[in-house]
Amino acid sequence: MAAKHSVRVFGTARFILSSGAAILVLLVMWIAMRAVGPAEAANPPVQALPSPPRTTVAAPPPVISSTPSVSRAPSRTPSATPTRTRKTTSPAPSKTRPVVRTTPPPQTDVEATLSVGASWNEGYVAAVRVTNEGDRPVRWRVTVSHADLRNLALRGVWNASGNQQGESIVFSGGTLAPGAHADFGYQTSSSGRGKARPSACNALGGSCRVR
Repeated sequence: MAAKHSVRVFGTARFILSSGAAILVLLVMWIAMRAVGPAEAANPPVQALPSPPRTTVAAPPPVISSTPSVSRAPSRTPSATPTRTRKTTSPAPSKTRPVVRTTPPPQTDVEATLSVGASWNEGYVAAVRVTNEGDRPVRWRVTVSHADLRNLALRGVWNASGNQQGESIVFSGGTLAPGAHADFGYQTSSSGRGKARPSACNALGGSCRVR
């Protein structure tokens, strides 16, 4: 009987302790809820305010002075420099050169004309006139060329001297006074086809033509 009584007492005590613990937990929760509610009402959420725009202030331009600064060099004491004496030389007397006047040489203009008088297959006969158109006496010379003749030979000459040099014959004579003329003639022989004729002539100191 005593054992049953102790079991009941222990169960009752256990029930009382469990109930008290539950009541204590509920009380703590109620106190916590009461404490949190007023704190949230007193501290509303903070709203972020927009930041004010930044204004950039431009720096004023530097002031440039219009008056240039002049730096003065330190003054130097002039040193005494030795004076140099220059020797003056008198100019040499100018030499007067005599003026030499040269007179132009007199012109010599010899003109010759060759005229073929007769021509055949084996030679021809020609007459030549040489005229001195210059202003001083000259010794004349005429050269006659034969480019198209073969076996050329000088057969005779009158009033002049003749000398054959290959296909050319050189004639010369005495002295011609200014304005004077000289006439001479000659005969040649050759071989070839067609009538024989000279190809050209040349007068020393002038001109020559073949007619």
